[in-house]
Amino acid sequence: MEPVTFGLVGVGGYATVYLRILRALENEGLARISAVVIRSPEKYPKEVEYFRSRATTIYRSYDDMIDAERGRIDIVALPTAIHQHKEMTIKALMSGFNVIVEKPPAVTIQDLDEMIEAEKKSGKFCVVGFQLQSKTVVQGIKETICEGKVGDVKYVLAKGKWKRLDSYYERNAWAGKFMHEGKYVLDGTVSNPLSHYLMSSLFFASMERGRAAYPIRVRAELYRGHRIEGEDTSCLDAEVDSGAHVLFFATLCSPSESRPSQRIIGTKGTIDWTFGNNAYIKYADGSVEVIKEDGKDERMELFRNTIRYLRGLDENINCTLELTRPFVLTLNGAYESAKRIKQIPDKFIVRQAEGGSMATIILGIDDIIDRAFEQKLLFSDLGVEWAYKTDYFPLKNYKCFSLTP
Repeated sequence: MEPVTFGLVGVGGYATVYLRILRALENEGLARISAVVIRSPEKYPKEVEYFRSRATTIYRSYDDMIDAERGRIDIVALPTAIHQHKEMTIKALMSGFNVIVEKPPAVTIQDLDEMIEAEKKSGKFCVVGFQLQSKTVVQGIKETICEGKVGDVKYVLAKGKWKRLDSYYERNAWAGKFMHEGKYVLDGTVSNPLSHYLMSSLFFASMERGRAAYPIRVRAELYRGHRIEGEDTSCLDAEVDSGAHVLFFATLCSPSESRPSQRIIGTKGTIDWTFGNNAYIKYADGSVEVIKEDGKDERMELFRNTIRYLRGLDENINCTLELTRPFVLTLNGAYESAKRIKQIPDKFIVRQAEGGSMATIILGIDDIIDRAFEQKLLFSDLGVEWAYKTDYFPLKNYKCFSLTP
């Protein structure tokens, strides 16, 4: 198979992941990095040396690469800042390139709809970096649901308990921001680091292949423990068009790091899955079935799926722009319902030096999330002292997010 040619935007930050994947695929003869954008070559001498040794064209700006490489590369890869996704994706599509854009593709429904419209007009495709959709065990769970083996899905639950130091928010100018450079970022557990599990939950909530369930209404609570503009702790309940409820519980203020987990509750059985492990289906008759974790790198598989789709070997893209529309609607509904991001009072917070930075820990947060997950309740419903009550926000005909911080 002729290698698929890529134009990579950036080599620092999260772009290092894309670069690692593309170099591995180059070694397999499946891909070739034909062009790369490095705005500050002096900061990346090793990368510059690598690209020069392979006759890869290095550009100092995105616009220069897009203008010069028309008709010469197949896919533009965008591991770029959240608030840049829309404009960069649309420019690439309308210039005749296919695109891989990092998640979230956009954080407002109006921006995502513009991207979807541009994709349709361009005749090209855009893949979104929600890599869980390319994970074999996730595909296996979805197929089990679509086959009706667990009956009608009533609940899909997800929980994630991570720790992020102050250094995480100091890594770039937009981290932890509600807005940056006049554009929405909405950086937080719902939109960014743990968003994969909200996306896959909506995917599991639909019993139709290749589809995620659309939210009808959302109730959410958004909090911050860190001294940031955005949220780092959240819970939400999305009632979706399949009749199920999607519940999501997340924090970046845990005392330790643990693997996110999900539970799908149907009328005939329950599926439990913790990232990195097998998924277990427990049927009403007491029998158990296992969906095996194959150990493959889901980020690598996302790129493989894109390459295979371009070459006509895969019938479908695992995560399209259209597939993410329910996710962006749920994200917007969460902010509309919450109305504000509440700072958790200092008496419930511990800040301590760690790893050359500072850790922010919400006292008892792991237990709170575990109880919320098991009882299918939001934090305020549990009677958590620092939590606040919110109302459901309806999303019928919702077309524009316009909240201010």
